[in-house]
Amino acid sequence: MEKLLVLIGDIEDSQSIQDRDRKALQEQLSDELQVINEAYKEEIVSPYTITLGDEFQAVFNSADAVFVQMMKLMAAIHPISVRFSLAVGAIETAINTEQAIGMDGPAFHQARHGVEMLKESGYIFNIGFENEDSSELKIINNSLQLLSGRIRGWNRRRLIILHMMKEGYNYKEISKALEISQPAFYKNKDAGMLDVVDELSDNIADVINQKLKE
Repeated sequence: MEKLLVLIGDIEDSQSIQDRDRKALQEQLSDELQVINEAYKEEIVSPYTITLGDEFQAVFNSADAVFVQMMKLMAAIHPISVRFSLAVGAIETAINTEQAIGMDGPAFHQARHGVEMLKESGYIFNIGFENEDSSELKIINNSLQLLSGRIRGWNRRRLIILHMMKEGYNYKEISKALEISQPAFYKNKDAGMLDVVDELSDNIADVINQKLKE
């Protein structure tokens, strides 16, 4: 059975957000998800869909753009935080290509388990592979735990710089878009070790893609 990549996103502490602010957050999130669905439709098997007031999910056939999408979403709703659980595995029901609802299988079970783990641990990212608990997977999640700790202290500007770097923009284009000086760009890039984070996320995406082919 073909393996696919499931993402479940969960807004942190959403119940503590006041009703008026929650409505604005949901509208902002919905708008950003629509933009991403359109921009990355070639890689999205089942589009980003808000399933509950504080959760959304999607299904992919590739991990190539998953990290840039997560960074875009984090920047869009900052300072509200969101946790992401990714899982590679089978989906036993028919794929819903219109909305990421009404589907089930090991990939969704693993992703749901990852969300619960993140709620307990306080980390931002988790990845699970169906029927696998290898040293490789542990190293990946340890790396993501370290990354989670670093990202917790980032401002919105640094998140935007990272996702624009991953989208291929150069320092001049990013500086102009954010209306900052080039020294300010490099200060953010160096302080956040964004080159390392960029390479790390690309390497993890490569591993996920290998798992999708197994």
